[in-house]
Amino acid sequence: MKRATFAILEFYVSAKGVWKTGFTLLELLTTVAIIGIISAIAILPVSYYHGACCVKAAIYEITGMIKEAKQNGLANEKYYAISVNTAAGRVSLLSGRGPDGIWNTPDDEVVRSFRLAGKGGGICFGYGSYGPIPGLAEAPDGVTFPSNNTLVCNPDLTGNAGAV
Repeated sequence: MKRATFAILEFYVSAKGVWKTGFTLLELLTTVAIIGIISAIAILPVSYYHGACCVKAAIYEITGMIKEAKQNGLANEKYYAISVNTAAGRVSLLSGRGPDGIWNTPDDEVVRSFRLAGKGGGICFGYGSYGPIPGLAEAPDGVTFPSNNTLVCNPDLTGNAGAV
């Protein structure tokens, strides 16, 4: 076993007894080429996974807002709403209408909100490749809630029909 070790060490020592260190240009270029090929092959699955994760994050955020609106409506005996502003790409949890009495206007009481662009992945409102939902009115932006693009949750745990 010791002889094999010495044989390997002798390969790295030059004839003058000086240690050779570093890599040759060919070794570096080969390594860079291999990394480039692996990256080119892996980028498509990774980019698809990133897009799917962005959509799921937006779905989970909207679902959490709906649950929170239902819970707060029941606990506080007050109307809560989820407003969808397609022009700004924003979804908001509202705790009440403003003085104008209309949902999804700038004077509403906002609990929290998020922008779809903030979730990454180029998410926007619309039907995508699925098309309109059968039985609901078609809307150019894909949001079909009748109350000014707002899902309203009342203290009786009912709301209006629609889709995002």
